[in-house]
Amino acid sequence: MIEYYTLVRQMSNPFALRLRMVMVARECGVSEAARQFKTTRKTVRKWLVRFKEDCSCGLQNRSRRPKHSPNKLKEKQEARIIELRRKHPSWGPDRLRMQYGLVWATSTIARVIKATGLTRHRKKKKRYKDYAEVRRWKQQLKPFELVQIDTKTLMDIPCYVRQRRQGIALPRYQITARDVRSGAMWFAYAEENTSTNAALFAVYLAEHLKHYGVELNYVNFQSDNGSEFIGSMTKIKRPSAFEQALADYGIHHRRIPPSSPTYNSDVEAAHRLIEDEFYECEEYHDAAQFYAKAYAYQLFFNYERINMLRKSKPVDILNTAAGKFINPEVFNLPPPLLDPAVHCFKGGYHVPKDVNP
Repeated sequence: MIEYYTLVRQMSNPFALRLRMVMVARECGVSEAARQFKTTRKTVRKWLVRFKEDCSCGLQNRSRRPKHSPNKLKEKQEARIIELRRKHPSWGPDRLRMQYGLVWATSTIARVIKATGLTRHRKKKKRYKDYAEVRRWKQQLKPFELVQIDTKTLMDIPCYVRQRRQGIALPRYQITARDVRSGAMWFAYAEENTSTNAALFAVYLAEHLKHYGVELNYVNFQSDNGSEFIGSMTKIKRPSAFEQALADYGIHHRRIPPSSPTYNSDVEAAHRLIEDEFYECEEYHDAAQFYAKAYAYQLFFNYERINMLRKSKPVDILNTAAGKFINPEVFNLPPPLLDPAVHCFKGGYHVPKDVNP
């Protein structure tokens, strides 16, 4: 019985199988070996020749890697990919290739990143949604039909906090609005996360959309249940400054269900992108340079950056999905600091129409 299992293991071992085939070929001929091992005579001859040349070493598997690769990356080229990956650890091969004009294929860049151990290990998440269906639903929307809005704290970004501690007057919060259909975004900054600042941003954006002929009565703003958007839950319930500002312009306000952050996934994704592509990459000498670079990034995001999921730029989607002409300048809105304009409010709930932060 032991000899039987030993023979089975030998037969399952490719090296032992080839050795037995070569022995049969030398004793009984090539045709008999091909018949017994159910293969072709060409295969038997191949292993027989290799055995004659290198003995048992010739029966090992040989690498199929070509001896000469004219398109193989040089060390300097691989070092360039590694340098860019370390500079932008959250950027994938597609984004690196597009942003830096790399001439190598995406698969080549991915191979270098994987070989150097610079891949990101992400936790596997259960997907309860059919994302293809969600994308089809978004494609049916019109530009500005659904605008997601959210607040991002900037004090958890190490390089940003370091520059703020050096004495540069950098804001603590970013309030972002993102059009779900086109992917364009507008944002403003604030030192305090209050309903007043959220309302100022709503007025600022609403006036901008109105100026470029967007019909505000079909625009929907969607937010989470943060106090800056819906007010305090412990006080007498009345419209917050943000809700009142939207109502004054005829804009509908939606709240996402509690504990459902995926409902605001587009604006959350924008926060992740701006952190990876702007806050972790830029250095500022003063506040003026910060706001200038933030404005430049917003223009880049809306006019030049290709959205990998939508396969297009926001400005191109605007021209094709609106059904009518809308001036592309609607995506051009400088990000202001909102706090200096709080004096425009009366009692905290009235928002005048002539606010211009």
